[in-house]
Amino acid sequence: MRVVKFDLGKHYLTLSSALYPEGISYVNNIVLILVSKDYCNKNPWSDIERYKERGSLVFMTAAKNFIFETYDNIKLFISAGIGESGEDAGCTINIGVFVDYPLNLNGLIDLVRTLTEAKCGALRDLNLPFTGTVSDAIAVGSIIGENYFAGPGTEMGKKIAKIVREKIKKLLS
Repeated sequence: MRVVKFDLGKHYLTLSSALYPEGISYVNNIVLILVSKDYCNKNPWSDIERYKERGSLVFMTAAKNFIFETYDNIKLFISAGIGESGEDAGCTINIGVFVDYPLNLNGLIDLVRTLTEAKCGALRDLNLPFTGTVSDAIAVGSIIGENYFAGPGTEMGKKIAKIVREKIKKLLS
């Protein structure tokens, strides 16, 4: 196993489907655990326990392609790899987007929708017959606020969707 950490620079209210932490939390860094293609632990939480720390968001993947980039008020993490069918859990598309924009919980959910649509669009652009893999995870975070919308109809959502779609296509090419 190889572990890579990314500092988000501040705490973000986060909604996540990653292995750790579950659901809603505050995070200030991302931990990426890179495993081999033949990784087969029926209890991946035992491996995550070794690397998690307070404020960490933990993604695990056998995909070797990943990025962590910053755009104005957006921090973007993506790891991406796929098999022929999308059913291979060792190949995963993980996405994390953290914005310095005041969203409430509805806004975070809207951002999840934006990322999911962007991922599906990228896979469609690549002529792949699926919308994701069995082990994909998404995390979104923001500073706390009252804004309800972060969908592709908003300036921020449109920008994020475009970046995510292009980066996924690049990572999978």
